[in-house]
Amino acid sequence: MENLDDFIAFLRVAEAGGFSAAERTTGIPKSRLSRRVAELEQKLGVRLAQRSSHAFHLTDVGEQVYRHARAIADEAEAVQVTVSETQVEPRGLIRVSSSLLTGERFLARWLSEFMVLHPKVRISLDLSNHFVDLLAERFDLAIRVSGTPLAAADVVARQISTGKMVLVASPEILARHGVPRSPIDLERFPLVAQGNAENVRPWMFRESDGRDLTYFPQPRFVSDNLIAVREAALAGVGVAQMPLEACDEALRHGSLSELLPQHAPAASTVYAIYPSRRGVTSAVRTLIAFLEDRFQSMG
Repeated sequence: MENLDDFIAFLRVAEAGGFSAAERTTGIPKSRLSRRVAELEQKLGVRLAQRSSHAFHLTDVGEQVYRHARAIADEAEAVQVTVSETQVEPRGLIRVSSSLLTGERFLARWLSEFMVLHPKVRISLDLSNHFVDLLAERFDLAIRVSGTPLAAADVVARQISTGKMVLVASPEILARHGVPRSPIDLERFPLVAQGNAENVRPWMFRESDGRDLTYFPQPRFVSDNLIAVREAALAGVGVAQMPLEACDEALRHGSLSELLPQHAPAASTVYAIYPSRRGVTSAVRTLIAFLEDRFQSMG
């Protein structure tokens, strides 16, 4: 198993359909190819192919080993592409998707800084609060904040930073309803939440014993736009839970107050989401590293 060259030799012979044909396509003597394949069979303890002077056929286990060998070769090629691209200046168009809040508060400025550093890069920024289909909509990168892990078979969700969620209310709400002492007290408060009328995003709290508590708000006002949620909270419509970066200025100015800090939920995560590890361009990799540095510098 320590010599991957044996797998590559087996792959070349299998794809060529025999040792003589592999010699013609690779230039490697068939005696050497035959020895490599025989050594691989000895190490694995199985017969990978039935061969004669006129025929070469993979066994059932040989078919399975072939698929793994093909994957090994693909990964090796991907490594070569990755290394070669690190020596090339980032260039080309990068299509980026983000939520409205993150895009307006951070990405618009940071992406401009990135393009100044890399003048051969062009960027198309799409701001939307729905989760996009990167492959169908042809995005190279999406930046999303989530309180739960993100995973899918056809994308990579890389964690690049963390953020804080806070429960907030205006002075008017607190004057009318008092100050809640625990999440259960929220039942007597008007609420503002993210989502839509059919699907309201739940709130997370941390109990005194360290356990997470999921709370399902029944809001007076609901929107998929965090800016709209913040404005409703500022206007005194109700209590809201949102990322700290959505309301940090309002908290500093006193137009919103943080509630239940002792029940603050676990940190949310900032994800860089892209279609797959293979084929990611040098420009996209460089941009992800740049954004990771910017997000982490905020904390």
